[in-house]
Amino acid sequence: MSAESSHGNGAVTLAELRTRHGRAWIVSDAVGGGWYAVRRVMVSAHGSAHGLSDVRCGATLGELARNLEAETRLEGQIWMRAPSQRAS
Repeated sequence: MSAESSHGNGAVTLAELRTRHGRAWIVSDAVGGGWYAVRRVMVSAHGSAHGLSDVRCGATLGELARNLEAETRLEGQIWMRAPSQRAS
C-alpha cells in the first residue's frame, strides 16, 4: 500500500487521513487503484436526501481527503438547517 507524503506539496498521508476522519470513516486502498472510505454508521434518510454519502472515493489520498472534507462541511450545513423537534 503506497501513501502520499505531506512534504510541503499539500498531499496527505494515510495516517493523517485516518487521524482526521477515522472515527467516522474506514479508509482503505482500492483493489484496482485509488482509495475509498466507508462510513462506520450509515447515513440517515434525512442525510441521504440532502446529499450525504455512505462511500467516498478518490484516485489519490489527497482527492479522498478533499471529498471527506466536503462531506464534513455538508454534514454541518444539513444539521444546522434540520428542523428541530420540541419535546412535549
